[in-house]
Amino acid sequence: MIDSARARAARPPLARFEPVDRAATVDGFEQALLGWQFEEALRSVPARQREVLVEVAVRGRPVTEVARQLGVPPGTVHSRIFYGLRALRVVLEEMGWVDDR
Repeated sequence: MIDSARARAARPPLARFEPVDRAATVDGFEQALLGWQFEEALRSVPARQREVLVEVAVRGRPVTEVARQLGVPPGTVHSRIFYGLRALRVVLEEMGWVDDR
């Protein structure tokens, strides 16, 4: 016990993290948790659908640009978005998310 007290005294104290606004910290933590859960749910969506969901919904790219990049018609991108969102909704509901519409 004496040795650990001496060791602590010999080292400079660690900086303490004290958030200014506890509500903002909780909100930030909750946002991070929701983001993690959403990423986990998105991984469960089939790859082709996940790819267009990320490009269009997350990155905000136009459907025509994504279709050109993938070499498919825009209608195919639209259908992949539709079925991807449907699959994502099922996964999120299984994880306990509730549709508050």
